Amino acid sequence: MTEKISLIRTEAEYRDVLERVTKLVDRDPDANSSAGRELELLAFLLQEYEKKAYPLAEPNPVAAIRFRMDQLGMTPKDLIPFIGSRSKVSEVLGNKRPLSLTMIRALHDGLGIPLESLIAETSDSDPQSGVQWDRFPIREMVNRGWVEGSRVTSRGAISFAAARDFMEHFLKPIGGLRTAMAALNKTDQVRTAKRSDRYALAAWAAFVRRRAEQVKMQVQFHATEWGPERIRELRSLSRYDVGPRLAIQFLRERGIIVIVEKHLKRTRLDGAAMLRSDGTPVIGLTLRHDRVDNFWFTLFHELTHVLRHLISGHAAAVDSYFIDDLDVPPDAYPLEKEADSLAREALLSKADFEVSAANFVVAPATVSQLAQQLGIADAIVAGRVRYERHNYRLLSSMIGIGKVRELFPETDYSTESLVENE
Repeated sequence: MTEKISLIRTEAEYRDVLERVTKLVDRDPDANSSAGRELELLAFLLQEYEKKAYPLAEPNPVAAIRFRMDQLGMTPKDLIPFIGSRSKVSEVLGNKRPLSLTMIRALHDGLGIPLESLIAETSDSDPQSGVQWDRFPIREMVNRGWVEGSRVTSRGAISFAAARDFMEHFLKPIGGLRTAMAALNKTDQVRTAKRSDRYALAAWAAFVRRRAEQVKMQVQFHATEWGPERIRELRSLSRYDVGPRLAIQFLRERGIIVIVEKHLKRTRLDGAAMLRSDGTPVIGLTLRHDRVDNFWFTLFHELTHVLRHLISGHAAAVDSYFIDDLDVPPDAYPLEKEADSLAREALLSKADFEVSAANFVVAPATVSQLAQQLGIADAIVAGRVRYERHNYRLLSSMIGIGKVRELFPETDYSTESLVENE
């Protein structure tokens, strides 16, 4: 070995080393000789340089499928048992639809195509990889008037390509798919039942963000202004029949946007907390449970996410979401458990409740007595009694059933399919 060996950094160095390797190979040196060891080292350096300078393309599932079709003399029609309908086969072969897990298993088991050829890596820079665009509830979104001038009609199947075009247009005002998919991917911040449709959740959250982006704010949010005094001031608005509307106005005047938008099918959604592009806090409410006690608990729960989890730095980013089905036990969600506890304490402290007559005697009179003493709604105290007693049949006449949605006539709740137990 006559020259000092170093890493290959340029194309010229690469050609020189390649020439040297060619000469050594022609000599066929013994592996244990100095020439043999030099050949082994130079070959390694060549491989390392080639990996960086000439990276191989990622596996192409469609190319692998077409190769096996050629081997077996298959036509696209022959793929229907493995991929699904004729239209799905066409979209897969045309690179317009990603392979689902079911398709990958069927193609591997039925045609023997290697899994590594069928599973393309999802790049962090390409959030669209693997998105099943036609799983978004586009028909419902159109019927709700979420997108004006859409070419999607109320009848007929929506192709994968048409679904992709629709959703790309829909998501553009909020920064595209990456922002919306945060609602799908952050499982520690998405508190929902297993049967909930994550694509519908993402669509709802995206629409709330779209609406929030259009709100012109007169004041800026300042987290330092939100001490116990302000929380009590907000809570005191619950005394009024129109308290929910007053609360939303109160928050707007202090830099927090509240959007009321009914939930989509298969979401079982109560509320959400997020930030819009300029960092303004946004709370979304569905009023899925049309009850006064539920309104105030949900509002304070989402406000806790804003003050404690979004603004304080835990998830301070415009693509951070907290999405909540508050019927789901919070045990598996530490931040949700904390938000539940803090919201409950802000509405009615443990100290105040435990020494009250309402804690010992369940009766309308004791509930109203404590509510009047604290300057809050009867419904908040009644809801707390029901929670503490684990009996949600108690005091049903005092929790304000059917008294919230009527305060928001601009939101249409007339659709019979959008019911609480959906």
